[in-house]
Amino acid sequence: MLEFVRLRMKVSIIAFTDNGMEIAYKLSNSLSEDNDVDFTRCGKGALSTWTEEHFSTNDALIFIGAIGIALRAIAPYIKTKTKDPAVVVVDELGQFSIPVLSGHIGGANELALQISKDLGSIPVITTATDINKVFAVDTWAKSQGLNILNPECIKLVSSKLLKGESVHVKSDYPIQGNLPKNVYLNDLEDSNAGYDVIITHKDLENECKNDALLLVPQIITVGIGCRKDISFESIESSILNILESENYHILAINALASIDKKANEKGILEFAKKYDLPFNTYSAEELNSLEGDFTKSEFVKSVVEVDNVCERSAIMESNGKLIRRKDTCDGAGVTVALAINDPSISWEK
Repeated sequence: MLEFVRLRMKVSIIAFTDNGMEIAYKLSNSLSEDNDVDFTRCGKGALSTWTEEHFSTNDALIFIGAIGIALRAIAPYIKTKTKDPAVVVVDELGQFSIPVLSGHIGGANELALQISKDLGSIPVITTATDINKVFAVDTWAKSQGLNILNPECIKLVSSKLLKGESVHVKSDYPIQGNLPKNVYLNDLEDSNAGYDVIITHKDLENECKNDALLLVPQIITVGIGCRKDISFESIESSILNILESENYHILAINALASIDKKANEKGILEFAKKYDLPFNTYSAEELNSLEGDFTKSEFVKSVVEVDNVCERSAIMESNGKLIRRKDTCDGAGVTVALAINDPSISWEK
């Protein structure tokens, strides 16, 4: 039996008939407990517009009607399994819930299971790892907050497990719990060669040539200081150059942090938007409250009342440890520091 997991999603439901609207109403009530849910009845000629609008902004779409209608509606907008929303089809009598897109990473399988609980319907799960009760590495990676760099390699891992072959995982961090069947952790002598899955915040995309699935935890916080009205280009090049020099992957970043005087700095806000990162700021009083060894600057203190902005804000945001002290980025008018907080990873979802 597949595991039933409650999800938290932005969900939109569309129905086409009176029966379908009754199902939509039931699902809206049941799913709203844990999700942001809306539903609508499709008007004549409105399906394409509705699908285009919601496909890129929602975590999940539920079509209540024929599966062919749903497939034709979503076909023009499908891009990649790491970006596409979950799509589930429910017949208008509520007898079956069928995930048709993003079953693992998007969570459609789990949503279909949730719907089956709420409606008493039969979930129709077709993904091979699920029906064979085999470890699904992509579902697991999502549950652990790991970014998948090369999703095309998921099938290589799944294929081995489905054939009963061994899968070797290299992780730079401890993983709690019992290993899944036929999965082995840090068991090979070579640092990277021979591993099927590598979990690291290092940038190994050009180094790994053995089709290893690369998973990146978001564990690095960027503390930043800058001149007023600094350009986005200066912010971006400074941060990317620091990451490159340390061989850290951009997807390992979990947040940007600075002093509250920089809360409306356009260059930082534009960087945060481009890379889909939160940007949080702290008062001088909060930053000064931190104890520790920081790179002090009397000039900075005279301007913003804090002896160091980037290091202190990185630590304040991450509650971790510094892995790169203040860097003046070759006089670009930007200072950057990096802090890290090791991830909590478990084999249990």
